[in-house]
Amino acid sequence: MKMKSVCILLFYILTTTAYDQNGDFNERPTGRKLCPPMENIPQPINRVNTSAILQELRKEMKKAKAYHGPPLDAYIIPDTDEHQNEEVADHDKRLKYVSGFSGTGGIAVVTQTKAIFWTEWMYYKQADEELSCDWQLLVRGESKRLDEWLVDEFKPNARVAVDLKLISNGDWEFLYRALANESIILVPINNNIIDLIWVENRPSYPMREAYVWPLEYAGKKWENKLDETREKIKEMGCDAMVVTALDEIAWLLNIRGYDIPYGPFLKSYAIVSKDQLHLYTDQEKLSMSVRQHLHTDNCFSAHCARVHDYEAIWTDLRTLSQVWRKVLVPSATEFNSGASRCIYILIQADKRKQAPSPIMYMIAEKNPVEKQGMRYSHVRDSAAMCNILAKLNEQFRNGQQLTELAVANMVDKYRDEQNHSRGASFRSIVGYGPNGAIPHYTPSPATSLKLDHMSTLVIDSGAHYWDGTTDVTRTVHFGQPSTVQIEAYTRVLMASIDLASFSFPCTLTLNQIDVIARAPLWDFSYDYKHGTGHGIGVFLKVHEPPVNMYYGQKSSDVVLKEGYFISDEPGYYKENHFGVRLETILEVIPKNETAGKYLTFTPITLVPFEPKLIDYYMLSPKQVRWLNAYNDKIRKEVGAELLKNNRSRLGYEWMMARTHPVFSDGRRNNGRYLAIVAAAAVALFVSAATAVDSPIQTLI
Repeated sequence: MKMKSVCILLFYILTTTAYDQNGDFNERPTGRKLCPPMENIPQPINRVNTSAILQELRKEMKKAKAYHGPPLDAYIIPDTDEHQNEEVADHDKRLKYVSGFSGTGGIAVVTQTKAIFWTEWMYYKQADEELSCDWQLLVRGESKRLDEWLVDEFKPNARVAVDLKLISNGDWEFLYRALANESIILVPINNNIIDLIWVENRPSYPMREAYVWPLEYAGKKWENKLDETREKIKEMGCDAMVVTALDEIAWLLNIRGYDIPYGPFLKSYAIVSKDQLHLYTDQEKLSMSVRQHLHTDNCFSAHCARVHDYEAIWTDLRTLSQVWRKVLVPSATEFNSGASRCIYILIQADKRKQAPSPIMYMIAEKNPVEKQGMRYSHVRDSAAMCNILAKLNEQFRNGQQLTELAVANMVDKYRDEQNHSRGASFRSIVGYGPNGAIPHYTPSPATSLKLDHMSTLVIDSGAHYWDGTTDVTRTVHFGQPSTVQIEAYTRVLMASIDLASFSFPCTLTLNQIDVIARAPLWDFSYDYKHGTGHGIGVFLKVHEPPVNMYYGQKSSDVVLKEGYFISDEPGYYKENHFGVRLETILEVIPKNETAGKYLTFTPITLVPFEPKLIDYYMLSPKQVRWLNAYNDKIRKEVGAELLKNNRSRLGYEWMMARTHPVFSDGRRNNGRYLAIVAAAAVALFVSAATAVDSPIQTLI
């Protein structure tokens, strides 16, 4: 799955530059589609008119008394919640409410006269369609940064506000310094202004109860995890830690929930000290089984949870921290923005210690039970993908009209029917032709294209299971691909294989490893503008910290360890034409007989690549050997899974047809080829025997 930056605000305000495939600066046109509106020409069908909402927001910004000073000149609206989640509950989609943008990865600034929206380049088309003409649309890396825009827009003493709960402390400090240098005031807001105007038709939070994640999948009791966490906190010179990331709380306590779309999390905070555990959440969501699991009744020991209402964290943290010498407050890392500014300032300055959460690293390094669960879940998921792709291929050959949206719905339906399924791990990405060249495109009724035989179809999807989380991308073609499409696909495959077969010292950092995957595309004078790999959890986050493999990172000291699971997802995107992406989940394993000093990978996603899109003569002998071993593994493991169910016969045949061995010189060893070779050999043998009148002739 294509990745999103972890520090939502910082992602937009740090210096970044975007380049096209030739390495030239890529300046996107600033004009908006059908803006300003023209008479008798309808606006895009999915465009949302938020003019009235913007007017209400500006009225609230003028209320001086509410914000301890003169009226606000600008208000910053991130797309996150109090935990800086990538996906947020419908109740917390404030940016969508005020702008109409339904995707992720955006941030807005509203002034008394302007409305500015920043998005990532892969979301530009979607944002341009959805945002009304009230909005100026900017692309990160191709326009002014947020802090630059504010400095250019306002004079000294201007007041720019942001909700302290929705901005990480790192992002606040960066923006505060940038504005203070120009004497612009960054105003802290405790009561969100959007909440004051969003009173009608606002969705409620989900009310489903949290549940226990069984030990048979977790592999370790939560009490043992708690003891290990306390030891890590002590080693870091702290007495306590405030846990703000929802995946860390879910992992630590072996519980899951329903509060976040595509994430099995309970919205909560936790405080861990040497002898107490405090959990802050909506207590109505704690079922009797969860309460028994956490020993919440008569809690007086170090191995039980003291339960409090969610909002009590804002008073309790300030009070509890008075008795501690040092409190660990999580700082930002990849895919983890750290604690909010509001959490940070509750603790006295001399008692705070900011550092990456130790729980994050404990989660990334899977235990033996978790590793086995990931392998099992990916075999089942790979079998599901074989069935899905086989069914699509059959429907297309039978003349059935398919659309991107229909394919996305089919993918979700098949996944839901799998054993141990717990729902999708992210929104299914299905892009045909030009939409496939948009890495994070998701189809809607307004944008869904019909499929034909002329271009590629990119399918990026995944699921949560009791024993693992999956994320796989494959690119297919229902007709005869062009030479350009074949070369692009083959180079992406070469990049994927080169990473998957790479062996490296355990001290090599992620941004160094990333170069290995990009080399076959750099030879093609092309580079993709997203990371090559991200971490993935066990029934947790599909984008799991601390792994973000991208050579363009300014600094990265993250190294891989045995038990990490990462994605391998190079891509090629020809704008307005077609896209190719191949994503396989890899397990980090030790290199043989090196005592862990060298590491390598083994693939656990087992879905065949598309032979018609591969120029086998471009592959090196090493790449051919890897591909043959991969196909053999698919046949053994996924083949056995498919044969368990008679309804999977179509998927089994589809899989077998795409996993024939390849000779070292690039020839593909399929059944028809073998038959021809065998017949020719027999004919030659007979001819030779006849020519010499050999006694062998009588044996034939």
